[in-house]
Amino acid sequence: MKLNTHDCTPRPQNSNFIKVLFLICVFLIYSIFGLVSFACFYYAHSFIGGISVILIPVLLTAIILIHIKDIEKAYIEIKENEIYVVDYYWGIKKEKHISFSDITSAEICIGYSHKVKGYRLSFAGMRYIVFKKDNKYLFKIICLPETEEIFKQYL
Repeated sequence: MKLNTHDCTPRPQNSNFIKVLFLICVFLIYSIFGLVSFACFYYAHSFIGGISVILIPVLLTAIILIHIKDIEKAYIEIKENEIYVVDYYWGIKKEKHISFSDITSAEICIGYSHKVKGYRLSFAGMRYIVFKKDNKYLFKIICLPETEEIFKQYL
């Protein structure tokens, strides 16, 4: 059984209307930076200033997209008596194999808690189930009714 770490399984898809609105917002934000860059090139005669203004949203977008993709790709997979935890950090896959016998306790924590390690969603009361072995962090998964049902023996 494969479960997404940060989202429900299966992941819900956005409608085309939401995607179009998102693209319009991105275009409007990028156009602001384009106008400022044009002002730097044309009025201030600053080539370096114009290029740096263009690079700001490009670099921020790249960083944000890497984090979003890492969060979307993270999952845990339950096979017999082992749990395979797959996380991505800056696009690099990190995999752990944890036996069910290694889990000694679990705790439900709010997303912004320091007990939740790695990438996490910390808005609107998002909660994670944090699994531990003798107070040592093992892994986390989003706290939804289906994940609570699967891991209820540890809670």
